[in-house]
Amino acid sequence: MKEFIQIKSRIDNINLVLNIPERWNKEKLMLTCHGFDSGRDSQGLVKFEEDIAKNGIACARFSLPYHAERRNNPNDLTVDNCIEDMEKVEKEIRKRYPNAKIGICSTSFGAYLSLLKLKRRENNYFSIILKSPAIKMDEILVNTLIDDDYEKFKEKRYSVRYKKETPMIVTYGFYEDLMENKIFDLGKYDEKMLIYHAIDDDTAPCEDTQRFANENPNSKLILLKNEFHRFTFKKLDELHVEMVNWINTGNFNDYKTLIKEDEKER
Repeated sequence: MKEFIQIKSRIDNINLVLNIPERWNKEKLMLTCHGFDSGRDSQGLVKFEEDIAKNGIACARFSLPYHAERRNNPNDLTVDNCIEDMEKVEKEIRKRYPNAKIGICSTSFGAYLSLLKLKRRENNYFSIILKSPAIKMDEILVNTLIDDDYEKFKEKRYSVRYKKETPMIVTYGFYEDLMENKIFDLGKYDEKMLIYHAIDDDTAPCEDTQRFANENPNSKLILLKNEFHRFTFKKLDELHVEMVNWINTGNFNDYKTLIKEDEKER
C-alpha cells in the first residue's frame, strides 16, 4: 500500500511517498535521500523500495528542495533547508507510525546531507546505509556537477546545469554553503554505517570515502570494482540483498570482503 502525504515546509510542500508492505509489522522503515539533481522517483530509489518491500520493510521517498517536482526557486537549495525537510519528513513518519524504527539509505549528495544531519540533530536511525557518498561535496560541485569553470561560476554567481529537460540553476551561494559544511571538519562518528563506493567512481572520489572509513572505525566500507558513481541495476540486485540483511541484523560479520569483484570485467 502506498500513501501519498503532503507536508508543509518553509519554502513549499514536500510530497512524501510511503510504501507500506502488506506484511509489514510496523517496525522497520527506511527513509531514502537521493543524489544531486535527482528526486524521489529516481529508478534507483524506486528499485530499493520494491526490493526491500519483498522482505517486509517499509520505505519513504521525497524530493529535496529545488529538486524534481520542487524545481522552483534556486535559492531554495541550501543545506539548512535540506536538513530541515529531512527532519520534517521523519517527524511526520513518527507521528503516523510512532512505533516504527527509522533507518536511512542515502546516495551521493543525499549521503553528504545525512552525515551533516547526524552531527546537527539527535540520531535515532536504527540502520544507516550510504551509497557513493559525496564526502567533499563542495569540490565535487565545481569539478563535475556544473557546466562552467570555477572562475566563470564565481564571476556570474550562478551556473546553469543543462543535464535534463528542466535546467538546474546552481547558485554560488549554495557552493559557499557547502564550503562551510565540510564533513572532515566535523570529527569522528560513533554511528555504525554500511558504505558502498565504486573504486572507479567518476563523480565522488573513492579516496575521500576511504579516508572517511579509516577515520571512522564503526563504518564498514565495501569497495566495488567495475562500477561507477551510479551503480548498475545488476549490481543493485546483489547489493539490495545485502542491505536487507544489514537492515535486519546490523551485523558487520556478514561483510568480510573489502573489495567485491564482478564475474566479468566491463
